[in-house]
Amino acid sequence: MVDRLATSASIEPRWWLRVSLIWLATRVSTAALFLLVARSQAENYWTGQAPGYFEYLNIWDAEWFHKVFDHGYPVQLPVGADGLVTENEWAFMPGYPILVRLISTLTGLDWVFAAPLVATLASFGFALVAYRLIRLRFDAGIGLWSLVLIGLSPASAVLQAGYAESLGLLFLAAGLYFWATGRYIWSAISVLALSVTRPGAVAFGMAVAAVWIWRWWATRTDNSKAVWRERIRLGLLALVTGISGFLWFGIAWLVTGRFDAYLATELAWRRGYTGSEHLQLFQSWFVSADFWLGTGTGSLIVWALFGFAVWIMFTPSVRSLGTELRAFSGAYLLYLALVFFPQSSTIRILFPAFGVLVALASKTASSRPAVRYALIALALLLQLTWLLTCWKYSPPDYSPP
Repeated sequence: MVDRLATSASIEPRWWLRVSLIWLATRVSTAALFLLVARSQAENYWTGQAPGYFEYLNIWDAEWFHKVFDHGYPVQLPVGADGLVTENEWAFMPGYPILVRLISTLTGLDWVFAAPLVATLASFGFALVAYRLIRLRFDAGIGLWSLVLIGLSPASAVLQAGYAESLGLLFLAAGLYFWATGRYIWSAISVLALSVTRPGAVAFGMAVAAVWIWRWWATRTDNSKAVWRERIRLGLLALVTGISGFLWFGIAWLVTGRFDAYLATELAWRRGYTGSEHLQLFQSWFVSADFWLGTGTGSLIVWALFGFAVWIMFTPSVRSLGTELRAFSGAYLLYLALVFFPQSSTIRILFPAFGVLVALASKTASSRPAVRYALIALALLLQLTWLLTCWKYSPPDYSPP
């Protein structure tokens, strides 16, 4: 703890200026890609042909956040002719649209402008906090290079679109930073904010619980007051953050009177693929893979992906992340394996595991300039591919971002 706090305290002067320049460069490059793709966008459900920048940032799930911004959540869950819950606003948490509503009220900006601006500013906050988090373990060069790779990653376009990702990442990075520096109350508050913004608080609670168990075992013969005090504090953080992960579940139950309101709403998006109204842990990956790739082949690929994820978590570069960031990255991947139904939005959903990109940065920061330039070019190419494949709408479109 002392070493980490010392690293944080000795952070270089004007660190925020270099972080700001990198953040600005990545967001300007993404804006240019958005404008480039928009030129080829045909008229669609949300926009006319070749929409403007702000208009183009408000399609896909941004429409659902706009509905929450506009009229909140239904007290009565909508159901189809089969009596099952249909897609509705409860799948989209209120933290982001509430903040947009506040900014809109203060500035008079409409949603179409306020939503992307809030998301973009939140991405700036995320860059600042993420850098401080990374600097607890690495030097400035790796910290800045990490921000380049994160800011240019394939789905990083959502950091400035009408989505909640950037705000959720800000709260997540804050929770991790405060946990890593021993400020557990502030960590809990950050995760509480995350729990009503984006899914991920459950994984945070899992990570803290895993670290608590590991540290308890490592110090099981030490009964000093300092050790017991840390056990209690970390245990309380695990309890509070774990409960926070189910806060939105409870709110949906309280408002609608239906215990599974949130879960039934989430399952409505995958029912057409699974044919099931129940959540089956781990099974969604195999159902999705068999649906898209064929029975047998899909399952083999899923097992290979699971094995690859486990292998990554034990590589030297990921182990160098430190306890908190590594624990959360692993817990989040496990959380996705348990409950997520993989489809075209998988790359975006993986964003909270940004620790893997930090590990890549630590591995490549000392590489020759040509290698780093090649990685930047590859990142931009993958981001453009993501925009053309997922963001650009071409009916019938089965690849939502």
